[in-house]
Amino acid sequence: MFFVIPGIVLRIVALIVVSIASATDLKSHKIPNILTFPAALVGIVLQALYFASWSRAHDIGLSLAAGATNAIIGWFTGVFVMALTKAFMSKFGHGDTKLMGAVGSIIGPGPVLMVYFYYSLCFGFYSLIRMVLALPWKQLAMSIELKQAGGEWQAADMDALNAIRKEIIPVAPFIALGTLCTFLFEKQTLLFFGFTE
Repeated sequence: MFFVIPGIVLRIVALIVVSIASATDLKSHKIPNILTFPAALVGIVLQALYFASWSRAHDIGLSLAAGATNAIIGWFTGVFVMALTKAFMSKFGHGDTKLMGAVGSIIGPGPVLMVYFYYSLCFGFYSLIRMVLALPWKQLAMSIELKQAGGEWQAADMDALNAIRKEIIPVAPFIALGTLCTFLFEKQTLLFFGFTE
């Protein structure tokens, strides 16, 4: 083949897509279809060219098909893992699902699972910190002391915690963090989980 597409190109495109999605999600709490669907199409084309760029001249057609298939499987993998999350977090829209699908089409099915893993860690950690900071610790401590002293339990004011629980959290920045962590720690993660030696 007279041209070669290095893997770094796929990673740069994925980072550009998640960066744009993060900016729009932070601004409008939406991840537009005008970004996710074309990004998925670009991913399919790039994966096809990436596979073809490493093949011999007589295998180009097969390699193009293999790359496109890999991208489509990556899209379905990304969509599946995010759609599965919807069973537990029903307040979210589907822009994040389509974004994860687009990322999967660009980088493939294996790496998008790692993106989901890091996304889950980052999102979970952020949510936990927000909830811990919103708890009325002073009121809870006073209620416990009162109860231990034989008094009646005083209900703590949970308005701040309830407000945070109802808050819409932009998800795209966490997908972007997951993507970046995947690119930075891919080898270490695979080694840690025993997928490589």
